[in-house]
Amino acid sequence: MVRAWLLSEEKVLTPKYISLDELYKTSGVEYYQIDTNNYEDDPLLKNLIEQRDNHFVNKVEHLDDSDLIKHNTEHYHEHDEFRLIIHGCGYFDVRDKYDEWLRVEVIPGDLLVIPGGCYHRFVVDGNLEEFKGLRFLKDYGYKSYPRPNDEMDCRKNYMRRLYNGAYDDPKE
Repeated sequence: MVRAWLLSEEKVLTPKYISLDELYKTSGVEYYQIDTNNYEDDPLLKNLIEQRDNHFVNKVEHLDDSDLIKHNTEHYHEHDEFRLIIHGCGYFDVRDKYDEWLRVEVIPGDLLVIPGGCYHRFVVDGNLEEFKGLRFLKDYGYKSYPRPNDEMDCRKNYMRRLYNGAYDDPKE
């Protein structure tokens, strides 16, 4: 079971855990469990890829310190980004609608869908060289926009959806 919690700036030792429904309601981030041994044929993943047109697959493996800096810099993308953990573990930090960090621990089989326009960053826990994951993106590119960058339409639309309750109902 994936764990998510409010990441306090005060470095409180006891985290305030949140449910996956709360994660979704306050950030729009979706969580799914995928069989890493058979992800290519997983019907749920195939359906998400088709629905959102995220056909470009990018392997994330054999990371080094420069990769770590790139992934750990707060940014967003124009379109939804799927992240599937294959080997190793890490943490996705995402900004919620209150501009607070939510930390999501991810292990093999965890798939996060991070909405376009949602600020996030990623930290590998453990050996960088052993970490393996997959990114599912739009075919035509992968560009990140570092914070602050709130003027793009995708960011404004994301914030509008958050504040207008688009993520209030748990996903099916």
